[in-house]
Amino acid sequence: MKKYNFEIDGKKFEVEVNLISSNNAEVRVNNKNFDIKISNDLTEPKKTEPKKTEPKKTEPKKAEQSVQGNPGDLLALMPGKIIKVLVSEGQKIKMGEPVIIMESMKMEQTIVSSADGAIESVNVSEGETIEVGSVMIVIR
Repeated sequence: MKKYNFEIDGKKFEVEVNLISSNNAEVRVNNKNFDIKISNDLTEPKKTEPKKTEPKKTEPKKAEQSVQGNPGDLLALMPGKIIKVLVSEGQKIKMGEPVIIMESMKMEQTIVSSADGAIESVNVSEGETIEVGSVMIVIR
């Protein structure tokens, strides 16, 4: 179980996340348990932008958008800055394995794989700013 400390609107939350499968997780927030269903279905399609070699520092980049909403598509749940990419294309990984370290809301977050498989594409680079819903990594 991964532990996180969040501060939202001045309120502190102690959060523990146990990723059961690519579609289910157990979450404990301030000692209250929740069973969570994870869905990659997006209600509004976003435009796809080509990957740029140098990210713009002032403008957040919209990474490639998933058309099918595949469980292996690792989406950004919050806007933020990519600190470190821990995997490369073709690398085999297991569900729950760390793949990206990102900074969001002035906190460093370790993003883990949502499925077993191989990295098909890495759509972000270190130092890049991304928006919510951006497909950061595709796992097949």
